[in-house]
Amino acid sequence: MSPTLAGPRLAELLSAVAHAHDFTAAARFLLAQLADEIRAPSGCVLMLNARTRAFDAVACLGDDDRLPASIPLTTDTDAVVASAMTLAALSGTGRRLSAVAPESLSVIPFAQPQAARWPSFLPSAVAAALHARVGADGTILPPLDADQIGVSPCGVFVFGVACDVPTLRMLRDAARHAGPILSSMAADEGYHRSTEQLDHQSQLLTSIVNSLPDPIVIINAAHEIMVQNSRAEHLLSFGEDDSEGRRRAVEINNLLFTSHLSKAVIAGTGAPGPRELNMVDPDEGTDLLFEVLTQPLDGADAGATVSVLRDVTDLRRAAGELERQVQRVRLAEFDAKRERDRLNLILANVADPILVTDDRSNIILMNRQADQLFGDVPGGQEQGHRTRAIRSNDTRFTTFISDFTISPDVARREQMQLLVPDEHNSALPVEVVSGKILDKRGEAIAIVSVLHDLTKQVENERLYEELKKFSVELEARVRAATADLGEQNVRLQWQSRELEKANRLKSEFLASMSHELRTPINALIGYTALMLDRIYGEITEKQEEGLSRIQAAAHHLLALINDILDLAKIEAGRMPLHLDEVGLQDIVREINVQIEPLVKKKGLAYRWSVPQGWLSMYTDRTKVKQILLNLLSNAVKFTQTGGVTFTATVESEMVRIEVADTGIGIRSEDLVSVWEDFRQVDQSRTREFGGTGLGLSITKKLVGALGGRVEAASKYGVGSTFTLYLPLRVTAGADGQATGASDPTASASEEARPH
Repeated sequence: MSPTLAGPRLAELLSAVAHAHDFTAAARFLLAQLADEIRAPSGCVLMLNARTRAFDAVACLGDDDRLPASIPLTTDTDAVVASAMTLAALSGTGRRLSAVAPESLSVIPFAQPQAARWPSFLPSAVAAALHARVGADGTILPPLDADQIGVSPCGVFVFGVACDVPTLRMLRDAARHAGPILSSMAADEGYHRSTEQLDHQSQLLTSIVNSLPDPIVIINAAHEIMVQNSRAEHLLSFGEDDSEGRRRAVEINNLLFTSHLSKAVIAGTGAPGPRELNMVDPDEGTDLLFEVLTQPLDGADAGATVSVLRDVTDLRRAAGELERQVQRVRLAEFDAKRERDRLNLILANVADPILVTDDRSNIILMNRQADQLFGDVPGGQEQGHRTRAIRSNDTRFTTFISDFTISPDVARREQMQLLVPDEHNSALPVEVVSGKILDKRGEAIAIVSVLHDLTKQVENERLYEELKKFSVELEARVRAATADLGEQNVRLQWQSRELEKANRLKSEFLASMSHELRTPINALIGYTALMLDRIYGEITEKQEEGLSRIQAAAHHLLALINDILDLAKIEAGRMPLHLDEVGLQDIVREINVQIEPLVKKKGLAYRWSVPQGWLSMYTDRTKVKQILLNLLSNAVKFTQTGGVTFTATVESEMVRIEVADTGIGIRSEDLVSVWEDFRQVDQSRTREFGGTGLGLSITKKLVGALGGRVEAASKYGVGSTFTLYLPLRVTAGADGQATGASDPTASASEEARPH
């Protein structure tokens, strides 16, 4: 077979292909001409689809059912795919060349101008493998060095016949010239289809946008309108034939819309979201309210946005009317609820049962008290005694209401006997007061009844009769008892006077005997001191020890006698106040001189604090000193470790003095008894701490005489705090006591200490 398709004949063939009306016709025409040239019984044109990465059949002739409609690009071991992807023409027989092609075939590849994002040629190793596979069964024409420069794979011609080398070379040259033409026609046809599809979509989109009832406007970054639907044109555009009023309305709308866009940009609210815009209806001149929804256009010019103007005029008008209706309904509900709550409050807080019945004598409303008499049994259970009582009450009350309903009276009052629905069904006398509620026509629409409980009234009447019965008997008994009580009262008065006299004589005796009691003790203490000072000569160690014990016992006895005598003077009223201007700092310094040796002897810490400067007090210096000395000595006495703290501050017209220690403390149940005369917390004979138990009692009485008060707080085992309040200015009355002074009580916290 000699090659005849060359020169002018090939140019004529390519010209005819280029003038075909579409790509499919051109591919089919060229395929037929090449098949006739080599007398092939069948043939097919396969084009590479970059999207599906497969070779699709675009034109076939003869027995074309032996080739599939598509061959994947991944089967690069197939001769058809390898030929197209290496530009190597081949011809031969045998299934080893291609599993999808006829046994005898010729594959002629053709290329297209190089395209971006297009599959590239296979490496030369694949072409060498193809040559080795075809060598035994056919012929292969490797591509020239310049064949793969500036081109990309495009497709193949597959013929169902084997060709010799000259014919194969002729077909390859023809395909090399026809490839750009076919690829260009295929691309043009694809562009044409895309253009038609875009035009159809554009028309469809325009129809959809114009059919929307809401105005739609697309603007660029310069706020110029690029696209708008018919509804937007109606608001923002006018024609030459439009009236002057419509033109002005459109101009106003454009100004309002432009101002809206400018405000959004200035305020930095370019983010998507609804904004309200007022415009004018160009036809009717009425106000329109739009809700503007603005969204940026993706893929369009930078800054381009689409705005949808949703007409909410009627919606806003309806919403306003609905809001007004809701407000009126809410006000009505509020008034009704307020009246209902007021009625319920009245019913709930009235102690008497209240019932409301309709014109048929049916109970329609009752409070809790009435429900206990006329209500159903809880849970619907039949409880014999309770059910009988409720039915009896209902029958009696209904009979009364029925008679009252048919009577012309507007109000009625009547007594009746009801039953209490309990285990005993006890009788309940009541008075029923009923009144009719009339409508505009004067007809009764409801009856309100109030049941007043007469139980107490009936009981009072019964008791009154009984009291009258026993009155005479009681008067006789009273007369007899009165005579006996008179005699006993005379005896008690005489005993009371005798006791007061004895107590007064005892206190006066002790107060008058203070000098006689103290003189022997002071003499004993004085002579003992002289003997200890060796005034009467030397003494032995045993004698010195004995004299020291005598002296200590004498001092202790003198302190006991002083406490008893002081208490007697206070009770006898023979301890008057000696008021004078004194300084609190001077009193504290004198007390410290007496307390510090005791503190040092027990190894305790002693801290004291008084206000800066001179704190003047008009009071009894001796008694204040005795009070403070009693509290401090008590604190040192009952403290073994730690220390004692003395703090004085001024509060208003009072001096607040606090004595705190870390001693043994007082139990909470003993806080009251520690202030009693001759009282100690530990009353046993083996107690650790001695004393008469008069220190706190005398302190309390002295504080009361000065018009102050004293308090105690303690935690057992931790320590105690005694707080003293003394007035800055004490005014003595005629009896020598401070005016306004009250008997102080020792108030304490839950935790306390033993003195």
